[in-house]
Amino acid sequence: MWKTEATGVARVEMAVRQCLPPCEIKCPINEDIQRTNVLISLLPEDMDSAREGMIQISDYLYERNPFFNICGYICGICELECNYLKKGGAIKRRLLKRFLSDVYTEHLRELGKLEIVKNKEKVAVIGGGPGGLMCAYHLSKKGYNVTVIEASDRLGGALWLVPDYRLPKDVLQTTVENLVRIAGIDVRYNNKLGEGDLTLEQLKNDGYKAIFLATGLPFPRVLTFEGKSLEGQDLAGVMYGHTYLYEVSYNNIAPDYFKGKRVIVTGGGNVAFDVARSARRHGAEVTVVALEREDKDHRDGIPADEQEIRGAWEEGIKIIYSRGVRKIIGESGRFKGINCPTCVSVFDEEGFNPKFDCADCIDLEGDILIITVGQAPDKSLFQKAGLLDERGRFNVDHLTLQSVNEPWVFIGGDVRRVGFMVEAMGEGLVAAESIDRYLRGVDMREGRRRDYEGYPIPLRKNYKSEPEVPWMPPENRMHFKIFEQGFTLKEAIEEARRCVTCGPCLSCKACISIGFQKSLSPVEVDETRCSGCGHCVYVCNYYSAHLISSGEKIISATDMFRCKSCGMCVAACPSEARRMVDDDTVEKIDELYSSLIQRPDQNIV
Repeated sequence: MWKTEATGVARVEMAVRQCLPPCEIKCPINEDIQRTNVLISLLPEDMDSAREGMIQISDYLYERNPFFNICGYICGICELECNYLKKGGAIKRRLLKRFLSDVYTEHLRELGKLEIVKNKEKVAVIGGGPGGLMCAYHLSKKGYNVTVIEASDRLGGALWLVPDYRLPKDVLQTTVENLVRIAGIDVRYNNKLGEGDLTLEQLKNDGYKAIFLATGLPFPRVLTFEGKSLEGQDLAGVMYGHTYLYEVSYNNIAPDYFKGKRVIVTGGGNVAFDVARSARRHGAEVTVVALEREDKDHRDGIPADEQEIRGAWEEGIKIIYSRGVRKIIGESGRFKGINCPTCVSVFDEEGFNPKFDCADCIDLEGDILIITVGQAPDKSLFQKAGLLDERGRFNVDHLTLQSVNEPWVFIGGDVRRVGFMVEAMGEGLVAAESIDRYLRGVDMREGRRRDYEGYPIPLRKNYKSEPEVPWMPPENRMHFKIFEQGFTLKEAIEEARRCVTCGPCLSCKACISIGFQKSLSPVEVDETRCSGCGHCVYVCNYYSAHLISSGEKIISATDMFRCKSCGMCVAACPSEARRMVDDDTVEKIDELYSSLIQRPDQNIV
């Protein structure tokens, strides 16, 4: 379907890549969103014919992001910055990747092991979550002998805590197992750093030349009020969301575990809603109590995704906003309820620092309290290893993730900074690049800090509205099977075509991949011919053509970081001052222009 030569698929990482579509800037791993959207839009509309192209697109995505099929179920962070967001709804990139995933997950089992010569140093990755595995995958591809040291009996980290109705476990299992197999990564299970003889010093003695610490956040945070831990968290009926989801992932919770129970969940993030919706499926009457406001656009707005909130509401879960927990009420050793003051503000200039109005309180009665206010690392181990500063924080270079105190140690993922799955993956990528540079003895910082400009949405007469994605009715989805309907081939093609390809050609080159063009054709302006009339500016949909002063004249110029090489400015120029450098492109424009003159009634948008 499309070429695989270096000129066709090589990712543009040069310094000239200054202007990108906002979705790609938002993506922590800078996935080639525009390029692959274009390739999906050009798939044949017959599934048998399209399958090969789908696998080729997926192979390309997998090369950089071996978790892309998981992203298709739970990651839509790029959609938050889509230029189409307020023009009809963001392009549903997550579902486009899920569409590919439905074919590629099975194909992963057929992929052979990468032919890699492992002749470089030994590197240890502590933690087999998304960040750790991302780092291990890319280091292994570079020829390093990588060992992942995992504290539990399975890889995937916090991904296992995502309920099955959002991320099917067979997709997760297939992804991590084949990632390790394909990249040739060694894994040591049930090995926890700090237990037995597994220490940083011992790893150094064993010949490991670098370490990436990506241990995640294994411990739940306790519930506090005004900086003090609340009493009553040891009552019968009080549990933590992290622990509950862990047991759910191992199928240790009976289907009717909470039947007839009133469950209160504290927290306003996605994990809290995963807990609430899982408890609902286990038979509970559920209430969520969140510090944050209902208005997501407010500084104190609830952080959970809109679809999580919508799903909870549809499933009969009550949500109480702008309330904290001042007291846990117990009787005879059992949980009975909570006292909830109004939360006046969640953040101030210093960050998270909730303020309350204790004159405005309500009492909520319940049988079960599930505390879901975040997780925390085990910092005692890192303190002993000398990795923390005087404030108890990791002392790392934020650009390279290298420890200031121990240069052979790199730290990233949730253990350093809590975030989305893809943010941990992004730090895994950063760590892999840093470790490679460190072991090769090259500059750790050169060329790594870039300031990208978000590309505005191209001008269109009409913008298409986003498609509606069907969910099972609430009464039919009180189970842990996936209930969101994915795209059909036709729907995926239509949605990919809705993308207006905001970014510049320099960062995409999909047209070269499919053989539509041999190269990108720059637009030249003959200053002696240009009258500065501005026709080119008027017809350019991409903000590329503009007017500048040249001596005493006003002439047109072209910003090639924005130019699409569409030729509209060339066709519109009355003085023939503009031309495409590629003669083949000029001929195509002339043919198109002639055809439009012959068909004046044709409505071209």
